[in-house]
Amino acid sequence: MNKTKFFAIILMLLLLLPVIAGAKTAPRGFSVVAKDKNTGKTKRIKLYDNSYALIIGASNYERGWPDLRGVKDDVAAVKTLLRNLGFSVTVVENPDSARLRSAYNDFIRKYGRSENNRLLIYYTGHGMTLKNTYGGQMGYIVPVDAPNPEIDRDGFLDKALDMQQMEVYAKRIQSKHALFMFDSCFSGSIFAMNKDAPKSITERTAKPVRQFITAGDANETVPDKSVFRRQFVKALSGDGDTNKDGYVTGDELGLFLSDTIINYSKGTQHPKYGRIRDPNLDQGDFVFAMAGSDKNVSDYTASPPVVSPSSDVQAKLDAETERLRREREEIERERKRKDSELKLEKERLKKE
Repeated sequence: MNKTKFFAIILMLLLLLPVIAGAKTAPRGFSVVAKDKNTGKTKRIKLYDNSYALIIGASNYERGWPDLRGVKDDVAAVKTLLRNLGFSVTVVENPDSARLRSAYNDFIRKYGRSENNRLLIYYTGHGMTLKNTYGGQMGYIVPVDAPNPEIDRDGFLDKALDMQQMEVYAKRIQSKHALFMFDSCFSGSIFAMNKDAPKSITERTAKPVRQFITAGDANETVPDKSVFRRQFVKALSGDGDTNKDGYVTGDELGLFLSDTIINYSKGTQHPKYGRIRDPNLDQGDFVFAMAGSDKNVSDYTASPPVVSPSSDVQAKLDAETERLRREREEIERERKRKDSELKLEKERLKKE
């Protein structure tokens, strides 16, 4: 790092100090207003202590897949949305096969062992469905180093992460509520499709659940400019609250995304949503409280200070982050180019 960059970063930190000093504490978890099905009366019940999200974005593919330039915007938008809704967010970009698996394992190990945590895992990138030799299909999410199966099927199967493993991850989580979202299309055989209308929040909502939402069905194509991400943001900005109770549940979100994406994609995408096929994990419902709602407040737990930089400072930080990101990408492209030239030169010398 040269001196100019160093002093620029120090300046940014100094500009943030007054904001940090004036930050106020905010609630980390929240309780929900639930209706007693017998008496019809409402009461407040504790639901979550802490909320954590893992966002995985794969855009720069290496082995026969088209790059997905829109993924970077998707990751940024979802990150901002979830932070505004009280989630602590971890972002993993362009993971290879090993890093993709470690992202899931590390996230679950850190945050998935406390019962009252709320976990959301959001993947955006290529998805694929392959027919099994013994019948049926298997869906996969695709790390950046997985080859296209039309070119190298064995290499793809070695690298890609199948939905059966996703079921293992879902069951490894000890937290009562986990929602897996996939902005990609593939077969979703590990979960049962939910066809019921969303229900009001009751005490049953707090029971354990593993829910899944995909952007489309097997053999459909997700466009680089994601309809799924835009409708997800729209849903959690209030439009997904179909019964106007101040919450968006996993069922409400799945129904909203299904209806709107089929419409806006002109029938080319058919989102799938439902619960895992396990009687111990299919009773509850994931819950979001709308930003700005008093329902997002809990009186039993508080979080560390929340830092909200002013808009001009944030703009400078974003610009510097983007510049550094582009520099890294340029260095990586140059490295790959030189590696390729070196490989060709070695091959030429061997022939001589």
